Amino acid sequence: MELKQSIKTVGAFGVTAAAGLLGSIALASPAQAAVATIPINDGNVPTTAAEFGDQSCDQVPDDIAATEDGWVFVLPAAAGAEGNFISVTATFEDAEGDEHVLTTDEDGGIVSGSGDNKAYIITPAGWTLVDAEAEVNDPDEGAQFNLTHTCPGEPGEEPSSPGEEPSSPSEEPTSPGDGSSQPGEETTSPTAGGQLPTTGTPLTIAIVSAAALAAGGAALYLIQRRRREAQNW
Repeated sequence: MELKQSIKTVGAFGVTAAAGLLGSIALASPAQAAVATIPINDGNVPTTAAEFGDQSCDQVPDDIAATEDGWVFVLPAAAGAEGNFISVTATFEDAEGDEHVLTTDEDGGIVSGSGDNKAYIITPAGWTLVDAEAEVNDPDEGAQFNLTHTCPGEPGEEPSSPGEEPSSPSEEPTSPGDGSSQPGEETTSPTAGGQLPTTGTPLTIAIVSAAALAAGGAALYLIQRRRREAQNW
């Protein structure tokens, strides 16, 4: 009799334990299903980092390059979610209009720390944020998250350096230009030398004139001499 009572007691305990286990599984299942995707606030997009109103490099890594933009997102208390972001996926457009999808897993991170509820993504400077969504735990219906601030880079800074290099070769042709003036000056010397025949022409005329005068004087002398000789005869 006691054996049968013990078997009934053990059986009842097993049923109670099984029911408790099933109840725990049932409670755990909604917790897993509570992960949901929420959109970014429509008023935050589209925007570039430089055009966004709130700018700060807080929550962005210190080693961010000068040619990169930092984007920081916040999960507000109004979203009613539990804990921080699980992940953020954002869509950007580059200067040519091509779309790029970046995530906190590959291109950023979740900011750790109690009460921070922030995440960041790093992009090349000048890209435009056009859309974003986030995975969070147990948000309220209609919940959204925000772009809280940006850390703008300077896309034109590095390309300007290669642009300055051609300026040096452009200055070099000025040297040949200066040198070309020297041959121009040398040509003036032959021009001056070309005037020598001109200066020699009066000298030639003077010599010819002197010779003519000498010949004329000699002729007059001979004529006078002959006249004298004729008179003597």
